[in-house]
Amino acid sequence: MKIVRRLEKPTPGLVTYLDCVGDDTDWDEFRSHGSGESYRELRAALTDNQRGLCAYCEMAIRGRRHQIEHVIPRNTLRHGHAKVLDIANMLACCMGGTVPDFGLEEDGEAGGGRYREPVRDNMSCGQAKGDREEEDFIDPRTLPEAPSLAKVMENGRIEVDEEACRTAGFTPDHMARTIEILNLNAEGLWVAREKRWNDLVEVSEDIDDQETMDAWVRAVLMPDEDGNLASFFTTARCYFHPIGERILAEDPHAWI
Repeated sequence: MKIVRRLEKPTPGLVTYLDCVGDDTDWDEFRSHGSGESYRELRAALTDNQRGLCAYCEMAIRGRRHQIEHVIPRNTLRHGHAKVLDIANMLACCMGGTVPDFGLEEDGEAGGGRYREPVRDNMSCGQAKGDREEEDFIDPRTLPEAPSLAKVMENGRIEVDEEACRTAGFTPDHMARTIEILNLNAEGLWVAREKRWNDLVEVSEDIDDQETMDAWVRAVLMPDEDGNLASFFTTARCYFHPIGERILAEDPHAWI
């Protein structure tokens, strides 16, 4: 997980819907508002705001099936209904590995199909989180720019960086619980992160000067011309450490 920017204001379609219904809001009704265009507009705005990545697993979601996730689930007794159309409660997320053959193989990015059976054991992100609302869960919008509270190992597994958590004022147990709730070590995810790591190793072996390395690291970690980040940002960040941290610190807001 990386820090995610907050969406600054509601989209026009959401504003129009809220003006029409007042306090009598309904999520399913909003999804069908304007033949679904208002929902798609909001989902696109969230996706743009997140640099094209799932807010939880950091898989590229632009151009693929994805959805709006409610940090506080819609049907929880505490605040759920009141926050159902609050943009402060929304993120754009992948489908959590629940769609067969939904992976990254189409455009040659890291990973492959994330779908695994049994589906219930291999779901991740919002699909794994479901209706759970726990105080230990860390909203990615509250994460620090640096240090990263999670570290990705060369085998693709994601672990808590306990020292980084303490430095940033977070409890390591809360980060560990967040990883568990989102099932971020589901097989489809760690396999994809491992491939991403190995791809970086392969390229770096052919680079033998610092200037070229810096340019490459910058290209990998910074947004592309469309403002999107490459899949599994934290995997690359961990692989490039400490060069990556130096590059990110040059313009700390460019990649958020």
